[in-house]
Amino acid sequence: MRRPRCHFDTNCMALGEYPIIKKEWFFIMYRIKKAAVIGGDLRSIAATGRLRERGCETRLYGFRSCERTSGEVDSLCCSSRAADDGLTAYLSKLGEPPAPNLASALDGCDAAILPLPATSDRVHLSMPFSDESLTLDELIYTMKRQGIRLVCGGRLDADFAARCEAEGMTCFDYFAREEFAVANAVPTAEGAIAIALDELAVTLSGSEVLVVGFGRIGKLLAMKLAALGARVTVSARRADDFAWIRALGYDCADTTRLCDYFSAHAPVVIYNTVPSHILGRSELELIPEDTLIVDLASNPGGVDIQAAGALGRRVIWALSLPGKTAPLTAGRIIADTICDWAGCESCKGDDKKC
Repeated sequence: MRRPRCHFDTNCMALGEYPIIKKEWFFIMYRIKKAAVIGGDLRSIAATGRLRERGCETRLYGFRSCERTSGEVDSLCCSSRAADDGLTAYLSKLGEPPAPNLASALDGCDAAILPLPATSDRVHLSMPFSDESLTLDELIYTMKRQGIRLVCGGRLDADFAARCEAEGMTCFDYFAREEFAVANAVPTAEGAIAIALDELAVTLSGSEVLVVGFGRIGKLLAMKLAALGARVTVSARRADDFAWIRALGYDCADTTRLCDYFSAHAPVVIYNTVPSHILGRSELELIPEDTLIVDLASNPGGVDIQAAGALGRRVIWALSLPGKTAPLTAGRIIADTICDWAGCESCKGDDKKC
């Protein structure tokens, strides 16, 4: 029976520069018996543990040191106690040390599970907790040599995925899955609120808060802020979003006319969820100096960082937030997304979940 192959659909919805990878119309459930989790941050370790809970034998590679010694998890982002102090504790919970080299980690595996993002420079695999570096060329060569059939990763680079496909490996981008995006929005929203609670000298209850964007994260964030008693305004562009924002009891603003909003309002916190420069110099000049701006958007972000610095505005660019504030939950979400799509050894039927 021919196994399913993934392909890039340039006509389907894109997420930044990363195309959605989807399967052909026919479906064959994979059974991942053994997987190598390669590189990443604490989420990868948590995903390893969750995969074992779901019946998949796992090996971990890319965690050779007990502190960050190469690269940064993210720039311009909040500090993370978990990222600094949790590695030893997370590894001890697994009860097994990481594999000494990539080949031994991949030996006998059906699948390789890569981090989110899989690469930040399109040359090397993301391995912020390792003393070593691993190029994508080396990774593809070793995966092919070890007979890997399935490669799972977050925000897979199109060229990398195409090269894997050319070598007979199926690629699955878990970041492109809707169930992952929705589940991941929950720890993102909670982490965003935690940043404000740490940074502000006032309570969120009774404070005016602006949420820019009404996507998955914007919806959940507005709901949780309102539950804390904040006076929430949500900005959007479309008429149907405006209708939903008002129906849910929030104040409404037009994302394309934020200067009008800032001329009449002084929010204590601004959360941006739109990955496009929404808050430029003209908007930032109208924002009070003591307003906290938390940018939750992926590259290029939604804030003109240079203008914000020149104007003395407080900006926290909180990239990969779930991996910093809730790595255990975020890692479990990665593992569950992969298992629900591909299946794991303890799943006995296509319609059954572990």
